[in-house]
Amino acid sequence: MGSRRSMEVSSPISRAPIFSLFVAASLLLGWFVPGFYAWTDSDQSRPSALLWMVPLWSAIASAAFCMVLPWLPIMGESSNDAPRILTRFSVRSLLIFTAGVALAIHLHAEYSVVVSGTVSAAALAYLFWFCLKNPHHCLAASALAACMFLPYAWVIGYDELDRIFPTLLGLIAGMPAFLPAALLTQAFGQHLQESQWLALTLTAVELLIGIWMIRLGPRRTIAYLLLVMQLSAVGSLGFYMLCRA
Repeated sequence: MGSRRSMEVSSPISRAPIFSLFVAASLLLGWFVPGFYAWTDSDQSRPSALLWMVPLWSAIASAAFCMVLPWLPIMGESSNDAPRILTRFSVRSLLIFTAGVALAIHLHAEYSVVVSGTVSAAALAYLFWFCLKNPHHCLAASALAACMFLPYAWVIGYDELDRIFPTLLGLIAGMPAFLPAALLTQAFGQHLQESQWLALTLTAVELLIGIWMIRLGPRRTIAYLLLVMQLSAVGSLGFYMLCRA
């Protein structure tokens, strides 16, 4: 009886509750963004120090958690994972790839938003295909999408949704990368609405890296989800402040 109880205590933690917790936390973060902003007693002329202190404390706590993550008894990858196949590149495939990159650069110069939107849509389609091919990763993939998009859940109940709706339509697909895109465009002296392609491209990159992390294992996935969720949460707070301007 004692040995059985010790086995139950030392058994690995299931990944399902962890990924479900990420979905719930992302939704709560997104829904309470307006409440958090009101709690800090901030306005456009006088932002509170809590607007950057709370995210900073959260980032520090996440970093500390990631440092102990390798020693936590989290269940490993499923045995259903498909074996990795080494891809061999021939001269012909390299020429086709080079021509495709050159064509993409040319099209991006002429139709940057269209090309970036297509890339973002392709990344979402790949995420859906990945779930179909790997059903045991569906919950992790759902948590990835939730951490990227649900921190913007407050938009649904926003009082002045009709006013921001035209702007929202142009930005919604790139919302997960709103913060890094805003920082990069500001560094280059551009306006975010003129660089929508950057947010769309970064969103696609976030999705693809997330799928890669899911393949690598649950610990890397959890660490990446913490990063993505906090990036989206801070970006959501910044977007809310812009909407109130």
